[in-house]
Amino acid sequence: MPSTDTDTLCPLITPTPANPSTLATTQRPAYKPRSSDPSALSYSFTVPGDPLSATVVRTTTRSVLRAHGLTAIEEPALSAAGELVACATQFAPGQDLYHSIRWCDGALRIVNWDAHHAHSNPRDAARCTAHRKRALLLLAAVIHECGGDWGISQSGPTTEGTRVWARLPLPGA
Repeated sequence: MPSTDTDTLCPLITPTPANPSTLATTQRPAYKPRSSDPSALSYSFTVPGDPLSATVVRTTTRSVLRAHGLTAIEEPALSAAGELVACATQFAPGQDLYHSIRWCDGALRIVNWDAHHAHSNPRDAARCTAHRKRALLLLAAVIHECGGDWGISQSGPTTEGTRVWARLPLPGA
C-alpha cells in the first residue's frame, strides 16, 4: 500500500510513561455520580402547549424519577405532571409551557408555568381560577391522597402567566 501525505501530517503519537511518584499528586479523585441521590434532582424544560406534551412530560418525569431512585413516588408524580401540562394546554394552546421537577425537603415539587395572562376584571379572574381548579380535580385528588399540597400562583404586576405547582412528599406517596 502506498504511503500517503496523511502519514507524515498526522504521525502516531506514543504516550510518555507516567512517573508513578507524580501520578498520585496529579490524579483527580474518582467521579461519583449523584444521579441516584434525590437531593440532586433538579430538571427544567420547555414543551409546546400541545396535548402531546403531557405524554412527553410524563415520559421525562418517569426517566428522572427512576434515575434518582424515586420509583415509590412515580405513579402519583406521573399523574400530577400529566394533569398540570394537560390543563395548561387548555389555557395557553400553542404557547410554550415551562415545566420543572425538583426535590426539596423530602418532597417532589412539580411546577408548570403557562403564558395565560391575568384578567384585569376581578370577576373574570375569579371565574378563570375556578375553571382551572375544576380542570385540575384529578390533580387535587392525587395530591390529597398523598398528603401533599398544590396551588395556583396568578401573575403579578412584574410577572406574566400562571404558575401551578404540586408538592408530593415521599412518605405519603
